[in-house]
Amino acid sequence: MKITSIILVLLGFLSITAIPGHIYAQAGPGKGGSERPAIGIIKGKLVDDKSGTPIEYGSIAVLSQRDSSLAGGTISDCKGNFRIDQIKTGRYFIKIQFIGYESKTIKDVMIKPDNPEISLGTLKLLTASTNIQGVEITADKEMISNNLDKKIIQVDKTIASVGGTAADVMANIPSVTVDVEGNVSLRGSGNVIVLIDGKPSGMVDISSGELLQQIPASSIESVEVITNPSVRYDPDGTAGILNIVLKKKSLQGFNGLVSLTAGTGNRYNGSANLNFRQNRFNFFAGYDARIGNFNSTGKTERTSTYEGESSLLLQNQLNDNSRNSRNLNTGLDFNIDNYNSLTASFQYRNMSFGSEGEIISDTYNSDDSLIRSFSRYSNSDRKIESFTYNVSYKRTYDKKGKELIFNLMLNDNKMNGSQDIEQNELTPGSELMPSTLQFSGSDNTNRMYMIDANYTTPSGETGRIETGFKSTIKDLSMGNYLNDYDYELDEWVLNPLANNYFDYFEQIHAIYGIYSSMFKKIKYQAGLRVEHLISDSELKVTAEKFDMNYTSLYPSVHLQYEQSEKHQYQLSYSRRVSRPSHRQLNPFVDYSDSLNIRYGNPKLDPEFISSFELGWLYFQGKSSVNTTAFYRYTTGVIEHIVTLQENGVTATTYENLTRSTNYGLEIIGNHELNTWLKANANVSFFRTILEENESAGIKRVEGFAWTAKANFTFNLMKNASLMVSGNYRSPEIEAQEREEAVYFADLALKYDFLKGKASLSLRVSDVFDSRRFDSQTNGEGFETISKRKMESRVGYLGFTYRINNYNRQKERDRNGQGESEMEEF
Repeated sequence: MKITSIILVLLGFLSITAIPGHIYAQAGPGKGGSERPAIGIIKGKLVDDKSGTPIEYGSIAVLSQRDSSLAGGTISDCKGNFRIDQIKTGRYFIKIQFIGYESKTIKDVMIKPDNPEISLGTLKLLTASTNIQGVEITADKEMISNNLDKKIIQVDKTIASVGGTAADVMANIPSVTVDVEGNVSLRGSGNVIVLIDGKPSGMVDISSGELLQQIPASSIESVEVITNPSVRYDPDGTAGILNIVLKKKSLQGFNGLVSLTAGTGNRYNGSANLNFRQNRFNFFAGYDARIGNFNSTGKTERTSTYEGESSLLLQNQLNDNSRNSRNLNTGLDFNIDNYNSLTASFQYRNMSFGSEGEIISDTYNSDDSLIRSFSRYSNSDRKIESFTYNVSYKRTYDKKGKELIFNLMLNDNKMNGSQDIEQNELTPGSELMPSTLQFSGSDNTNRMYMIDANYTTPSGETGRIETGFKSTIKDLSMGNYLNDYDYELDEWVLNPLANNYFDYFEQIHAIYGIYSSMFKKIKYQAGLRVEHLISDSELKVTAEKFDMNYTSLYPSVHLQYEQSEKHQYQLSYSRRVSRPSHRQLNPFVDYSDSLNIRYGNPKLDPEFISSFELGWLYFQGKSSVNTTAFYRYTTGVIEHIVTLQENGVTATTYENLTRSTNYGLEIIGNHELNTWLKANANVSFFRTILEENESAGIKRVEGFAWTAKANFTFNLMKNASLMVSGNYRSPEIEAQEREEAVYFADLALKYDFLKGKASLSLRVSDVFDSRRFDSQTNGEGFETISKRKMESRVGYLGFTYRINNYNRQKERDRNGQGESEMEEF
């Protein structure tokens, strides 16, 4: 099987290297012998004036100085670079436009036979601005900016940047909600892929919520929300992709950023991001550590009826939890020459998750008489070590926009967990019964290998062709066991019913192609991705094997029409997939709560989705509105299903249901009310329809939900600002569950001093202590009402220091072009 992987990888590489070097269209011969020669070249780069971030899809038009006729044009690539070839000799002016920025005109550009190549250098576009008596006042970079296929949220503009984690950042992103465990949903769907710097974390032993809680917000540059990704991205995640871009700079000399934060309830985190660049070498390193302790409470009320007998179960739970982590990220960039560069990086993550608590369970019959009462104490600990190695090679050419990128990644994870359980009967008359003692353990390993290449070349005057391949191999081994203490033998005895060893091997091979261009005011992009999946899994204890082997097509289309500088329209389509995770597949039974067990289903199939979006963007001075209507149709929906067993225990597992439909409207608005107040608000409405599934006992479910968020920034004085945010999520429904409304507000104060080199911040999360998670679950013969509360009202005090003005510098490289904050992947 592994030989097959290598062969497919080589075939994919050959498909890239076989692309000819010049596939763009050549202009035909002119009419008449006096035709001026088309030998001119105009090139340059577009960047944001404040941040220096490259501007992709900017429109560049070359117009005749004599009659304003169009002589050529193009759009900037993902690094802001553009190049226009085959311009005839003569005098021109150049007009540059991009939605949300002021237009820029460059006059008196001459193409001469003795000087045919014109370099415009780095061109800085201004965001919405005002001119007062000749003095230009430019607005700060907005919290949210838009691109053809994604929204970009600047984390330092969010309230979560003060002492928060990546999970707190997500809670402030439009249309994203975060549950009690930190898991994220986008427009009502939890099928979201979280990437770090454009790559999967490879850490399958933790949920996305646990990963987000381990990353300090101070280490994050921005978050990209990609609801309808192009085929350049993996098709996983039916709701879309959330890409976390970590801080990394490549400024000349030595620079850095250091942050320290302390919070109430024994919470601490700190981070340092350092960079040293000299000539062709750039060394970067980042380190962050976090100590997080919090308590949680839970109450459950379950009414059940089995064979005519009714009962009531009341459970009260109290836990002390810890989330600690240490992360190191370091690497080296080496510019071999003007065309070739190499990057090698290493990342180490060390995480620990601890929980100590007790559940008290009381069961009553229909006469309200106590049938049974017992307490279950547990102390669990889980440790994870992760090593990630990356090597990237980049080749550029004389022709701007033409490049080849090759990446290789190896991720090696190990997880060890243990749990001590002590159960004591509290029912009157059973006090003398000995305690039930159990000890469970887990030992998991996970290795992931990834290789990919991407080739991009201009095509014609405005087009661009991109093609690539990617191969990913995952090798997982999961071992779980449970020991019961035997008082007679005075020793631990292995429980054969809870002994589980599950192996999973998966390989995915993909090739893709994208063509993008523009016609007058219309920009368009179309692509197709072909993926082949081969997976082999085995349940060692029973020798059961589960195999999958299939090929899927994933097309995507993006259209953008710029009616004017104020109005822009977007239309997009993509097909995506959500493959079951190893947690959903692993049949190991979790007995943490002996009355509510859960286990996976190794027979799950993937779910597929078709996603459509129609958007309208409006800009007026310092205000903007982004409206998006969306529609998603999903087949083979994966849902967790709860059933009541004969012994009164509820069992939760996963099943493929039928189909679901999700559609709605998202509105995002930015408005600068005056010089001291800026507002950002968004609201998302969506309706979900889940079709009936008789075999699973699921009836047709329909529900309407909405979310709303608002952020206000008050500039109290020159160097001080106050941020206030509010979040609301209405009740939501799933196949068997209804989640009640969640609402909370955060407050933060920030003060800059030492000429902007240092910042002092104070933040209070969940000011009114209102963030709680209540739900109701219904199934055949039972109804469960749950109330859960995490310690969420926390005060943070933070300090940040910028070495050599980190995050505020702009520079030019040897060719007069700024460095990209993040290469598009």
